Amino acid sequence: MRSLIKVLFLACLASCSPSKRVEKKLSPYPKAGVDELLDSRLKSPDKTKNYALLLLPMSGRGESIGKGALNACLLAAGDSKNVKFYVVDTADDSIEKFALRDRFKAPKFVIGPAFSYEAKQYGALFPNAAILSLSNDREINGDHVFACGLSVEDEIQALAKYANAQKINSFLIMLPEGESGDQILKVIVAELKKYGFEEGDDLEIIRYGDISRKAATKYAKNSGKKAVFAVNPILDISKLNNTAVFTTSSAALSNVETWNGAIFAFADNPKLQEFVEKYKAAFGTSPTTLDIVVYDLLESINESVDSGEPLIENNYEGCLGEFSIDKKSGLKRSLQVFRMENSQKVELNAEQEAEQEKEEEED
Repeated sequence: MRSLIKVLFLACLASCSPSKRVEKKLSPYPKAGVDELLDSRLKSPDKTKNYALLLLPMSGRGESIGKGALNACLLAAGDSKNVKFYVVDTADDSIEKFALRDRFKAPKFVIGPAFSYEAKQYGALFPNAAILSLSNDREINGDHVFACGLSVEDEIQALAKYANAQKINSFLIMLPEGESGDQILKVIVAELKKYGFEEGDDLEIIRYGDISRKAATKYAKNSGKKAVFAVNPILDISKLNNTAVFTTSSAALSNVETWNGAIFAFADNPKLQEFVEKYKAAFGTSPTTLDIVVYDLLESINESVDSGEPLIENNYEGCLGEFSIDKKSGLKRSLQVFRMENSQKVELNAEQEAEQEKEEEED
């Protein structure tokens, strides 16, 4: 069988990345210790009190995704004293899910199913494990299954709260046609409703297929709305002086010059830069967002097991900033609000800005 990877992380590198290079750069893995683990733990994983089963695509079309996540896992495993990790290649169709249940009878944690239907299937196979899915479908959250993929929902909640504190009373939402735009729109409308917005004079929604930057900017300027939300770089923000422009962090940070002046929510944490540097030093490339999520999930597992505190409904601080995993929301982040100014993130404080504007009006 090609894909049931029967080794701990370091041994797994022999089949998925240059092991000598990694061993040289990751000193926390003395060879003798690895051999001992392979001999005593690998053959009987259920003799290990706390172990996590990682379900990653280690071959096929998703191979690069799996290897990147595995690299993040390797770094997290270096910080682990009481948790062992096992990897299964989910791209191999020859692996039967029930065979996994027979092989790994009692994992405490299962990480990696990217699709909501997979998360539910593995939840049924491992009813006593915390299933930390990489899906962002919040509807799968339940007794022991949690959506831990990053979602714009946290960001939009932070932006709506900020806009409310700023007393912004009208919005123009400009989103592309298609499924991704539908999903974002659903979240925005639901969040703005909490603050009394209904589609009409105060909330205008524009869906577009193809629109020029000039036309989009002109429409936003003539709309008379106090704020615009967009995810594509269709606006010349420099010409919208009296309009707040909101977007997602992924958009703002992907092209800082285009989004100069835009407001977005983000978890700005020094641990993120530390991890990026650590990852690049070990593997010669930058981590993806998925790699960062996987790393923080494994670090939270390490912390939970080491402290004896429950993993769920607890607070952690990692590369994602302050976050928790709860039954209602899955992975929930605490975000700060920033404005992009001169290609740099500047943190905003809605209450202070509102007070300052009030003082200026009184003067």
